[in-house]
Amino acid sequence: MKVILRYCLLLLLLSGCSKSDSSEMDALETLYKEDVIIRAYIEAHGLTDMVKDSSGLYYKIQEPGDSVHMTLNSVPTIIYSRSNIQDSLLDASFGSTNFDGRKLKDHIVGWQIVLQKIGKGGKIFTIIPSPLAFGDEAVGNIIAANSILVCEIEVVDFK
Repeated sequence: MKVILRYCLLLLLLSGCSKSDSSEMDALETLYKEDVIIRAYIEAHGLTDMVKDSSGLYYKIQEPGDSVHMTLNSVPTIIYSRSNIQDSLLDASFGSTNFDGRKLKDHIVGWQIVLQKIGKGGKIFTIIPSPLAFGDEAVGNIIAANSILVCEIEVVDFK
C-alpha cells in the first residue's frame, strides 16, 4: 500500500511540474524506479541489514572508524572498489588514493553522503542510485550512463 501511495504522489508531482522542474522530477522518477532494482539486489544477495538513507541510497557500516568524521571540505584518502548492479567490477583503487587532493564536495553525491557517516579506519558498503552517482553521464568507457553503483569504501585518512 505504501508503494502505491508513493507512486501516486510521484505521479501527482510529475503532472504539476513546469519544464524547469522536469530534470528534478526525472531524477525522482529514476530514484523510484531504481529503488525497486536495488531492493531486489539486496534481497537476492541476502543483504537484509542495509539501511536506506533519506537520499535514496542504501548503506551498511562495516566498521565505524574513529569518532571524527570528515566534512565536504575534507580531502579523503580511501581504498575503494566500484561495481555495477550486475556485480561487474568497474574500477578500484588497488591501494589508497586521495584522487589528487580532490575535496569530498567534488566527488559523486553518494560518496559525499556515505563518507561523512564513518571516521578514519571506517568501512562502508553502499548501493548508490544513478542520480546520486554519475547520472546520465558516462565515465569514459568504464562506467555507463545511468549506472547504479555498488561500492565498498575504506577511509584511510582525511585532511
